[in-house]
Amino acid sequence: MFLRVVCYLVVVWLIPASYESCPELPPVGNSIFVAMKVEGQILGTYLCIQGYHLVGEKTFICNASGEWNTTTPICQYHFLCSSSVGHCPDPVLVNGEPSSLGPVNVNDKITFKCNENYILMGSNWSQCMESHTWMPPLPICKSRDCGPPGNPAHGYFEGRDFNLGSTITYHCEERYQLVGTRDQRCIDGEWSSALPVCELIQEAPKPIPQTEFEKVLLAFQENKELCKAIQNFMQRLKENGLTMEELKYSLEMKKVQLQAKNGALTL
Repeated sequence: MFLRVVCYLVVVWLIPASYESCPELPPVGNSIFVAMKVEGQILGTYLCIQGYHLVGEKTFICNASGEWNTTTPICQYHFLCSSSVGHCPDPVLVNGEPSSLGPVNVNDKITFKCNENYILMGSNWSQCMESHTWMPPLPICKSRDCGPPGNPAHGYFEGRDFNLGSTITYHCEERYQLVGTRDQRCIDGEWSSALPVCELIQEAPKPIPQTEFEKVLLAFQENKELCKAIQNFMQRLKENGLTMEELKYSLEMKKVQLQAKNGALTL
């Protein structure tokens, strides 16, 4: 390995001397050229030093016949790469205005203001850093009006005005009940509450007629054997088109009636 410095060009050969048959490339100022053997070929790469960027091909190949496959590039000075000079990208604030519309130098600060009916989201100031980026990040201006609200499943809303200060009212379809906030207001681009939910109203089971109720329960009186009684009980439920929920509800109603009757007798 050996080094050659020509016009700010540093050449690093990571290959045996036998491969020096490849012609020497013209010097490229302000760059580093590294050459190495890769799969029987000489691979060369130009790297520009800080403050410069590459214009042209970055990588070259010297084949077995000793020829490079392309022309040399150049390293062009890029003032934005300097750590002490240059500008940040022009600040853009849709529906608003920064305090400076022209180029902003490194370390300079600017402020932001939104147009009427828009609210600033983010910092109201930012500084151009030495890395040529804005910090804090540039804000955005958000409309204070709201967009159309969503509809819950099995529900809908009433209201056509979605501007700042407007209100809407949610309703549910028949057999559904609203869970959440019914009336909502547009405040600074957001609706005042989360979208409500329409839940299905669970209907109470109908009480079993007294005659059918007694027929079902007689299954436990007619059979002393528990397993046989349970089989007869389930069979009578099925024959009368009844469910366990309906039977449970009827038993609870009977309990309430007995409690009320006993209370009246006590009085």
